[in-house]
Amino acid sequence: MCGVNHNLFPRPGYLIDISCESIAAKVLFTRMLSHHEEVGLTPQQIVALIDLNAEYQAKLIEIRVEFAQVTEQLEHKRGRLNAETVAGRKELLDRHAELFRAEEELFFAYGERGHDLLRDDQLEPIDAIYHAEKDARLTDLLPSLNNAIGPAFQMTAAAA
Repeated sequence: MCGVNHNLFPRPGYLIDISCESIAAKVLFTRMLSHHEEVGLTPQQIVALIDLNAEYQAKLIEIRVEFAQVTEQLEHKRGRLNAETVAGRKELLDRHAELFRAEEELFFAYGERGHDLLRDDQLEPIDAIYHAEKDARLTDLLPSLNNAIGPAFQMTAAAA
């Protein structure tokens, strides 16, 4: 493994990324829109999901811009870093945490709004499509994953 940890190489967590990142997607509903016929989406549902995604993205960008601004203000640029300089950043640290949570909550709120547009019988095919696509990607990666964790460990596909 490359010890330099460039972005294109495995991170310290190796197969499991242990960085503290939001699970909020950049774009919502792409899978169900891509498979609209299989899911049985109506034209009205399609337009509503596209509109919800646009609204979500606008709000997400607002949060991320403020997060970037707070991050820049938190950065220690000169002088000694000590308890006093850290204490002076308490409000910024609190705001950073609030914005992180706001991004997560936004994701769940808009996901819920999208699901509210769907009938119960449309959720099962969406779930099946997701798991089939995920399993296919993992199957494609299985030789690489086994090379990465071997020889002490081995991954195998399990029957669902």
